[in-house]
Amino acid sequence: MSKIFYYGALREITGRKEEVFDIHDVKGCLASIRVKYGRLAYKEARRSLITLNGISIVSLDNYRTKVKPEDEVRFLTVCGGG
Repeated sequence: MSKIFYYGALREITGRKEEVFDIHDVKGCLASIRVKYGRLAYKEARRSLITLNGISIVSLDNYRTKVKPEDEVRFLTVCGGG
C-alpha cells in the first residue's frame, strides 16, 4: 500500500497528516480521496502540487503516473505572492 501525505488545506479537510491507499496510479489516488472525503477534498487535491517520491507528477506521466506499493505521494499546497 502506498503512503499518502497531506499538507495545508487538504490536511485540514481530511483531518489526517498521512494514510495508506491501495492504488495503481495518481488518478486512482484522487478517486480514493473523493470517495473517502468528498468533492471538496477532491477539488483541493487536484489544485495541489502532487509529487511521487519527491518528483512532480507533471515531470512524469501526470495523473497516469504509476504508483507502486513502496511509493510516497504528497499533496503540497501551492501558494504564490509577490
